[in-house]
Amino acid sequence: MPGRTSPSSDRLTRQKILDSALALYAEKGVDGVPVRTLTGHAGVNVAAIHYHFGSTEALAEALFDELSARVNKRRTLALKEITTAARAEGARPEVPAIVRVFVAPYVGDGAATEGQLLAQLILKHRLSPSPMTERVIKKHFDPMAKQFVAALHDSAPEIPLSLMYLRYMLMVSTVVLFLTDRGRPNRLHRLSGTKAGTTDAQETANALVDFVVGGIRAPVSSSSSSSSSSSSSS
Repeated sequence: MPGRTSPSSDRLTRQKILDSALALYAEKGVDGVPVRTLTGHAGVNVAAIHYHFGSTEALAEALFDELSARVNKRRTLALKEITTAARAEGARPEVPAIVRVFVAPYVGDGAATEGQLLAQLILKHRLSPSPMTERVIKKHFDPMAKQFVAALHDSAPEIPLSLMYLRYMLMVSTVVLFLTDRGRPNRLHRLSGTKAGTTDAQETANALVDFVVGGIRAPVSSSSSSSSSSSSSS
């Protein structure tokens, strides 16, 4: 039929839009990119957003859905490798190894785009949850979170399971709040007088992992222990 695009052309245009959304949303925030800026970056016409996604909200959900599925699959596979290897050796998985897998998307390859965007999604869900963020978090993050909590509890069984769930959430909060500081300069630079920074990615990753591991392994205070025991027995 004249004027009708081919399926391969449709897929290419859709992917161009998603790729541009990934780059621009990571840099400017999901709410900071006008439609014309996005379509201009992708090299498509404005109507393409509606044709392929229906709305900018649906585009954001499609992007978060695909990105979350891809990144979290990598994390869960890496986590499984750690736990399987430890089980084969009759040992417990190491907390630092588990934490490194968890923070990898935020400090490793793709951190400036994929990691930044995932952090924004989680922060957006915390501050102004919507049906869209609820669907993505419930589908892609909740199942993964339970796997990480189980692995961390296996690594540090002295920490009550109920408390490990709390420490997992504190880990998420630490990572997300640190990564979403969009000030120019950011607060770390301002407070330290530029003595501390994040230009050395490996140094930043090591500092983040060391901090989180310390929190995961921290001895349980007597009040926390009593509270966890009470909740476990109730």
